[in-house]
Amino acid sequence: MKKTMMRLAATVAAVTCLAASLPGAGFAQQRPVVTLKSLDGFTQLRGELVDFDGSTYTISTPLGTLQVDALQVRCEGDQCPKDEMFGAAFAIAGSNTIGDALMPALIEGYAFSMDADMENELGAVENESVLRIKSPDGREMAAIDVKAHGSNNAFQALADNAASIAMSSRVARDAEVAALAAAGIPDPRDGVGEHIVALDALTIVVHPDNPVQSLSTEDIAAIFGGDVTNWSEVGGPDMPINVNALGDDSGTMDTFNLLVLRPSGYAVAPSVRRFDDNAALSDAVSSDPAGIGITSLAYTRAARVLAVRQECGIVSSPTSFSIKTEEYPLVRRLYLYENPKNLPAHARNLIRFAQSDDAQPIIEESGFVSLSTESRKLADEGERILYSIASDEEFSLPLMREMIAELRDAQRLSFAFRFTPGSSRLDPKSLADVKRLAEMIARGEFAGREVLLVGFTDAIGQFDLNRGLAVRRAQGVLDEIALAAGPAALATTRVTVQGFGELTPVGCNETFQGRFANRRVEVWVRDQRG
Repeated sequence: MKKTMMRLAATVAAVTCLAASLPGAGFAQQRPVVTLKSLDGFTQLRGELVDFDGSTYTISTPLGTLQVDALQVRCEGDQCPKDEMFGAAFAIAGSNTIGDALMPALIEGYAFSMDADMENELGAVENESVLRIKSPDGREMAAIDVKAHGSNNAFQALADNAASIAMSSRVARDAEVAALAAAGIPDPRDGVGEHIVALDALTIVVHPDNPVQSLSTEDIAAIFGGDVTNWSEVGGPDMPINVNALGDDSGTMDTFNLLVLRPSGYAVAPSVRRFDDNAALSDAVSSDPAGIGITSLAYTRAARVLAVRQECGIVSSPTSFSIKTEEYPLVRRLYLYENPKNLPAHARNLIRFAQSDDAQPIIEESGFVSLSTESRKLADEGERILYSIASDEEFSLPLMREMIAELRDAQRLSFAFRFTPGSSRLDPKSLADVKRLAEMIARGEFAGREVLLVGFTDAIGQFDLNRGLAVRRAQGVLDEIALAAGPAALATTRVTVQGFGELTPVGCNETFQGRFANRRVEVWVRDQRG
């Protein structure tokens, strides 16, 4: 309650005077008089209602024209906007992975950010609930209907105008975008209606006592496709493999099909046991010595996670850092898609909250990987350096020595800028990361230090030419950062570009996904050298 009063009081104290920019502001024209009271009732503003856009009141007072967040106050007066203008009831539909635990946790965090409470009412239908946000005075600010029935149902809910927000553990497909267009909703992938809120990894889980430590992507595909049926075929004990997977409506299986099964020419075998719930699947695997399953990192529970071997021999485990840099081969992005035809203020602000710094601990506590920044030293990159030296791919020892000399005293940040296939344009996550890194630079987090943008390529093309390509890609990222941060920020932080071509691959150059992973620009930070 005190925070609400302090926020509104701060709004009054630090409010922007808009009289010069809003025509007709002031008392020259008669407008309805309203009173805006903080939710705890301790602070109030009284003035003429100039405008209300669904999320912000603009009122004219003797102090000038003020703007106040509608979600922080209660409007009193005969001419106040009706409650439905606040978007007090809306639906969120789609991914079970997001909807089971993460979305309720984000809604609760959003409620707490307004000093409000949240009540969770289980629905009559499985995987459905109504989350009610209530102000300190008991007013219902929002009733949010969460329906977690899989990513494949998310976009139809938007097209039918049955949801304000769609949850998806994969990007929208072309056919789904076409259905949205037919419903009058523009392509959300243009960067306006699509929001990455967290990262996740598909994990291969087994019983804790299973001696197998890793599986190749080919072995995984053959197991789920029904060709490999005994653990002894993949280095384990002589016992049948019991395979478990989610239903076909899940985004988890969509991603698994895309990254693992289809490249190897497989589909899920009819004998595979199917589940509607990640937690139930993990529990089944952890209680079955012969079990194996595919699930979300957030739902591994008591099961043990296997490392994944790519076909060229690179072994990856799903750590927080490898997921943030998308170097673990089975990473996926978790999305919220908005319905521009039906996006109440609470829905819009919930999306904004989900991407805020305050939401990152909530995402991590829910078992997912947040968008916050981590760092590690060059010594932690030893495996990929050794692979680069030992592999059959073209290699330059002088260039490797140069790279180590440049990075030996630097720390790598968990940004990895990648490009849309076939273009020099950054992909959606990288564009969002440009903004985050630019904000860090503008805040002075690296003042007096040097930020290195280090470019790498795949192994397609000539080795010596690839170094120049890597430098150009790093320069392209710097250009985007300069636009986002502004010249004043870059004046206090030195940002330079480096390029080392196809050294230290993080994926297999034999595959499309591996080449995409290798075409990257890393971010390193070090003290300025004399």
